[in-house]
Amino acid sequence: MTADFERLARAERAGTADLVEIFSAIQGEGPRTGERHLFVRFLHCDMKCAYCDTPACHVPLDAWRLEKTPGRRDFERRPNPEPVDALRDIVVGALSGPVRHTAVSFTGGEPLLQPWVIRALAPAVRARGAKVLLETDANLDAAFLSVRDCIDVLSMDWKLASATGEPVREGAHRNILSASRGIEAYVKAVFAGSTADDEILAAARAVAELRPDIPLVLQPATPFAGFRDAPSPDRVLAAQEAAMAVHGDVRAIPQIHRLSGQM
Repeated sequence: MTADFERLARAERAGTADLVEIFSAIQGEGPRTGERHLFVRFLHCDMKCAYCDTPACHVPLDAWRLEKTPGRRDFERRPNPEPVDALRDIVVGALSGPVRHTAVSFTGGEPLLQPWVIRALAPAVRARGAKVLLETDANLDAAFLSVRDCIDVLSMDWKLASATGEPVREGAHRNILSASRGIEAYVKAVFAGSTADDEILAAARAVAELRPDIPLVLQPATPFAGFRDAPSPDRVLAAQEAAMAVHGDVRAIPQIHRLSGQM
């Protein structure tokens, strides 16, 4: 694990948030690809996936980056942790600016390691007409239940051991999937070239059983740093075909923000 639980406990007691960055960009993953979102990226994660493309979330940052102009990448640095009240003002200011954001995407890292921040910010996000979108590795089911009523869109990963290099926490995945009924949601499974159909079928069966109304997104792992086990185009098609035999809505969507040069 890369989460510093003592530091997180101090942040919760103080009413602060440990962050990596806030910026405006095109959503590049899942069915809402192409929308303009405000990304609030949290520090700390309970996993260290082999394909992770946000290494900054795994190190103890004394400062975080705030984009001053939407989409311009003109960052200023602010001390970590950030008081939640100040963070709320920052998010409200971004949502009140000239660029309209469809959603605020709480991402990471793992946002459910800081559920008090989600609960504090969600009402202000909704009051500005934006959706609250949670991107999660779906391992922290108790934390999800504590914020469930704050979430408009759930983007949950179904972690595959062949791609992450870590054990699958299927029980927590299933608990969150079941608890998400009534919420707009999708399940995203990042898969590698070495991923076998059995792993993908386990995810497809769970979605078909617990949330047959939502899509399963198969996301080909993107090469990054030392990770090079990306699936071939033929493998992507074969994986989708296998999953479609189990679940009715299976979509193969790569990381569009990487292809378009977004963050």
